[in-house]
Amino acid sequence: MRLLNSKEMAEVDRETIETLGIPGIVLMENASRGVAEVVYRYTEGSSVLVVCGKGNNGGDGLAVARHLYNLGYDVEVVLTSSPENLKGDAKLNYDVVSKLPIPVHVIDSDEKLVEFYSLVKESSLIVDALFGTGLSKPLTGFYKDVVDVINNSNRTVVSVDIPSGLSGGTGEVIGPHIKADITVTFAFPKIVHVMPPACYSVGELFVVDISIPEDVPFLMGLNRFLLTADEVFFTFPEREIMSHKYTYGHVAVIGGSVGKTGAPSMAAEAVLRTGGGLSTVVVPKSLNQIFETKLTEVMSIPVNDDNKGYFGIENLDSVLEILENGKFSAVVLGPGLGNNPETYEFVRELVKECKLPMVIDADGINALSESPEVLKLKEQPIILTPHIGEFSRISKLTKDEILKEPFRSSLDFSEKFNVTVVLKSGRTVVSTPNGKTFVNVIGNPGMATAGTGDVLSGVVGALLGMGIDEEDSAKFSVFLHSLAGDLAAGELSQESLKAWDLIDFLPKAIKRIKEAETRFEKHTSPFVTSLREIVGV
Repeated sequence: MRLLNSKEMAEVDRETIETLGIPGIVLMENASRGVAEVVYRYTEGSSVLVVCGKGNNGGDGLAVARHLYNLGYDVEVVLTSSPENLKGDAKLNYDVVSKLPIPVHVIDSDEKLVEFYSLVKESSLIVDALFGTGLSKPLTGFYKDVVDVINNSNRTVVSVDIPSGLSGGTGEVIGPHIKADITVTFAFPKIVHVMPPACYSVGELFVVDISIPEDVPFLMGLNRFLLTADEVFFTFPEREIMSHKYTYGHVAVIGGSVGKTGAPSMAAEAVLRTGGGLSTVVVPKSLNQIFETKLTEVMSIPVNDDNKGYFGIENLDSVLEILENGKFSAVVLGPGLGNNPETYEFVRELVKECKLPMVIDADGINALSESPEVLKLKEQPIILTPHIGEFSRISKLTKDEILKEPFRSSLDFSEKFNVTVVLKSGRTVVSTPNGKTFVNVIGNPGMATAGTGDVLSGVVGALLGMGIDEEDSAKFSVFLHSLAGDLAAGELSQESLKAWDLIDFLPKAIKRIKEAETRFEKHTSPFVTSLREIVGV
């Protein structure tokens, strides 16, 4: 499903109204019915206070009030502006409500806040229809006071489209805002609904189909998406009867240094647990006994290191020969490599010379931070899997700049260097050279522990080694890895989670994604879908 910002949604609305000819009042009617359905299905209480601003968000709220009245709710409306300020579809809906026995209270100044407080106290549920996604500056004065009263009311709050006071453009919090229990948005989820810190105030998210065809954003070239189970399922190849281990790829994990043998071990194990046919660690010879002891199904190829315990430029030819003669289909470069300057030189030259698809992680990324132009020299697919700190080093952006604009910063780098970027964080973003971005909304804080990134690099390498293209390999891996983390945390707890648990739960995650009931489960309503249903797990 596509993920839009406020400006894009406004353009989609305009295109739908002007080109397709669907009147704005029809879109508002569909939207408001969806909000009313969510209130009816997912909240308790019969006394509803609908708080409306003067714009289209307020118009939605007025229509919601009418639908709830028709459903038998005890409904009252608060207008935070004089009715004379209402225009267009909002004015039309006000005119309808004013002809019904629905009390409308004009609360438009601080002097009337005592009355507003009483109305809030008498209600069991508040519908927030003050401001929509177009807000660009912090709420102050009277409107801040209205928000404070609602937030301090201890009432269930359902926000229309977006919690009032948030901006629909990014995940930033620009000022005081409603902290909703439920948010009902229209047509497509927005960035603000899923990106932190703003998403923490959204509550449970529902998306209402308001009759805007998927063709509209597609034809407009809007290419930002949510990762969902239905989408990634079709990436996973079926196992053929007449197949053998090389059918499913042979991945070389190049890494390891003194004190860092666990990282390549986990990456290599993850390759097999994801379905790779063969997995081999290519490691410094002085460390090889550790890998021989630690790993069973994974093979190892030691490279002479003169007992240094790390790779140097003198190992380049040996490693290239191994890759050329070992029937490898993909390389994972970086787990546990270490930060020795000699190793950095080895990495840069290996990236230039290697003819295989490559996943570059951790110290492999750090080695390229002063010379990312090397990436442009490689014809085969490259997937980078940096966390925020690693991406800051290689992109020369500050961490704050990246966190403020994760989609734009990762996409710019991806397009500039012709690589796929998996920007790891609490909301991992995948960017591709062809202009697409994807955001992952599953996973949990228990995965913030050493080694989980190494596991991810192995998952990506496995799919790349199977011959799956870099876009599908990246987005499927992120989703699968996070699902394994959620399943592991559900059984073990977030606090107890360690990286190897993700490897152990990869089989359950794969099975979960492939189950037919996960992919084709009917939603509660054909027109109102929760984020949980959209994601599919």
